[in-house]
Amino acid sequence: MSQPVEDNGEHDELVRENIQVMRKRVEEMTRTGAALVRESNGLPKSGADFELYNSYPTFNAFMKRSEERLNALMGKITKSIGCAMRLPDVGSSIEHYTECVIEAQDNIAERVATLHGVLKKAERDTIVKVPEFITKAGPTNRKTEAEVAEAMKTFSANIGTVLAAKFRERREEAAQMVVHEKPQRTYNITSDNSSAPFASKLTVKHHAVERRSGIVVVDDNESGQRDWISASAETEEEHPYIAEMLHFKVPEKQLKSVTPQKFKTLTETPLTIVDTKEKLESLRDKLNSVEEFSVDLEHHEMRTYLGLTCLIQISTRDEDFIIDPFPMWDRIGILNEPFTNPNILKVFHGSDNDVLWLQRDFGVHVVNLFDTYVAMKKLKYPKFSLAYLAFRFADVVLDKQYQLADWRARPLRNAMINYAREDTHYLLYSYDMLREQLLQQGHKDLENVYAESNDLCIRVYKKPVFNPKGYMTEIKFRFTLNNRQDFALTSLYRWRDIVARAEDESPQFVLPNHMLLSLAETLPRDVGGIYVCCNPLPYFVKQRTGDILKIMVEARDIKLEKAERSVKEKTDAQEARGVMNDSMDYITSVLKSKIDFSHTKFDEERGELDIDKNEEMKEILEKDHKESLLSVLESSSVAPNPEAMTVVEKGKKPDNKKIGKLLNELDKFVTPFECYQMMLIAKQKQEEEDREEAERKRLEEGDKPKTMFSHHDAAVVRKPEFDPKILNVDNLKVEATEAEEQQKETTMEEQAEPPIFDPSRFSDDQIMSKKAMKRKMQAARRNIDVSVVLGETSSCSDPKKIKTEEESGEVEEFDYNKADSSEFEKPVSDPNAAFDPFHQKYRLKNKSKKNNSMKKSSNRTGTINYKK
Repeated sequence: MSQPVEDNGEHDELVRENIQVMRKRVEEMTRTGAALVRESNGLPKSGADFELYNSYPTFNAFMKRSEERLNALMGKITKSIGCAMRLPDVGSSIEHYTECVIEAQDNIAERVATLHGVLKKAERDTIVKVPEFITKAGPTNRKTEAEVAEAMKTFSANIGTVLAAKFRERREEAAQMVVHEKPQRTYNITSDNSSAPFASKLTVKHHAVERRSGIVVVDDNESGQRDWISASAETEEEHPYIAEMLHFKVPEKQLKSVTPQKFKTLTETPLTIVDTKEKLESLRDKLNSVEEFSVDLEHHEMRTYLGLTCLIQISTRDEDFIIDPFPMWDRIGILNEPFTNPNILKVFHGSDNDVLWLQRDFGVHVVNLFDTYVAMKKLKYPKFSLAYLAFRFADVVLDKQYQLADWRARPLRNAMINYAREDTHYLLYSYDMLREQLLQQGHKDLENVYAESNDLCIRVYKKPVFNPKGYMTEIKFRFTLNNRQDFALTSLYRWRDIVARAEDESPQFVLPNHMLLSLAETLPRDVGGIYVCCNPLPYFVKQRTGDILKIMVEARDIKLEKAERSVKEKTDAQEARGVMNDSMDYITSVLKSKIDFSHTKFDEERGELDIDKNEEMKEILEKDHKESLLSVLESSSVAPNPEAMTVVEKGKKPDNKKIGKLLNELDKFVTPFECYQMMLIAKQKQEEEDREEAERKRLEEGDKPKTMFSHHDAAVVRKPEFDPKILNVDNLKVEATEAEEQQKETTMEEQAEPPIFDPSRFSDDQIMSKKAMKRKMQAARRNIDVSVVLGETSSCSDPKKIKTEEESGEVEEFDYNKADSSEFEKPVSDPNAAFDPFHQKYRLKNKSKKNNSMKKSSNRTGTINYKK
């Protein structure tokens, strides 16, 4: 007995040593990384000194060698851990290097996650087989060396090239799966798209229970109390198997622990494609002979109004079946016999929709169901998908690329058949594992899973009911619509549903939501506008453009009304402007209010303060001084005891110096509320000083009434008053002598510097703009006073000037006969004739020479010069 204990002790010691070594390595790597960052920060950076240093050939060659060395090191490191890195070329940009490094980090993180999952799965096993790093590994296929090399090459290549190749493959596959004709027409599949209630297609009710009279037990709860119901209430109006569901009891063999039966590989399991009546009857007989089977469905709803079941997958312990329902649509109902057998277990994954689709299309109901999705939720798995379930128990990665494929396409491709087969092949083994885990967790958990699965079977399919205002929840609006747009949207929404029911198409295929909203918002006036709003143009919009145009015309004829905002819109607008509502909590008080609540009943940590806007002048209840934050602020003046607030580890002495320094810094800190209090004190002090100054002035002036003057007083009474603060009255000189003024002007002329620009040397047209000249001429015209006719009054518009002329007497008339007319014949001398900044004289001279030369040339050619 002592030997195992010693072995365990040695093992623990070895583990501790390995941990210490690993810790030292991590610390060394951390120090090395920090040193690397410090050294890199000291290097010349781009945009600063790097260009200067890089101009030297020695520095440039050294940088290239360093870059090549770093690239080689990065490639070697990533290759050693199994993640090849795409190395950039020497001299590449920083953005290119960053992209490559980020891509390598993502690959390394994915590699670490893979290894972590393997190690977690191995748990305590000493030998762990690490999977190869293959990016495009299939679910069950074994990769050869050539395929592994191709996968590694694809992984190390440019990710854009890889995605482009995958898109091309998907496009080619989509082109091969084009459905040229709807299966409803090819196989004459009818569907009731009317608004009438759904009618079940069940023809024969298998495994029906006998009707009982009186009161029967429905259920027993945990407390032992029983619920009773009358047998007359067990009607088939809602569900044909409601009585069987209510009285169903899980078989005892399904509640016992059984060793899980390992599944067979896909190559060892036979596959049968059921597409004829004979094969379907053979399948029914095989299902009646087994104890359990798994089921899954493939559905399509884009090109049909109610939906269409395109494929049914069934798997037993020994064989897989794929049912093509199109050729025998009305014959699938014979499978209701094994599906409603309470002694046969049916295993689904996420059966909430599958059960309804079987009822709608084939009249097949399910009794005794186990849903693996419900079991995974009961066990609180991190994920609830079928792919995670298969990977957890079967160690298989399901390829989900055909999850949204068009399953109406015929014939089915091999890849799609394998995808559909895998959905049910591993489901029975997963059920065994989930059952064992539920039994280990508690017997009640397994019964609860069966009860919840039974509730899913009781659900009844109901046809969708058209709601005229259904677009309110289905479509997301960009803004509020007016009454015209709302009418158009409602009419188009109804028209789309009518067309979809008539043509057995989905409403989204007839007219997508974004096109529907675009038509309602735009209200196009013609067919071209409709085509612009619907791009690419749907088939039924093109076929029925007249109906849409009629709706647009009717919408435009409606009188436009202003829509009032709803209560919610008004509330949102108030919140957007920062207006407070009727209640204020802690968060809104901090973010939207500048009021201090330290003296009120409002709790600073948690609570609400109700504000009644209707009651005015309502006093806010104040809380006690000890409960308020004011007590904390006022008590800050008392010096706290350093020893009382010292918290140190055991065996160590408190550092009183640091504590004292901290207290000094806290004393210097001023809170916003303290600043507010200081501002109030300063304001009160200023107001007190202003009042004292006003009182002092009042006492100096006395109680005498202040003398007021008006325009009725004589001029001699108005004595000038001067403010002694602005002007010294004692030194004021009223009038200066002419000698003093002349002496002052000469002194100023001597002290003044010569002007830089002398306007007297230039005329007005040389230094003034056109607008300034125009304004000057207009002013001259207004002030001119020339009397053309004798006895005509002056043209001056100034009444003051007219008044002064009248007071001065008559103006002596000018005699033009006595004037010397020779003054008007003399040429006007221009003092600035030499000023020619733009060489106008030279241009005129050259222009005259050019005109003379043109005249001579015209005479030589025989033309007549009439000017000569």
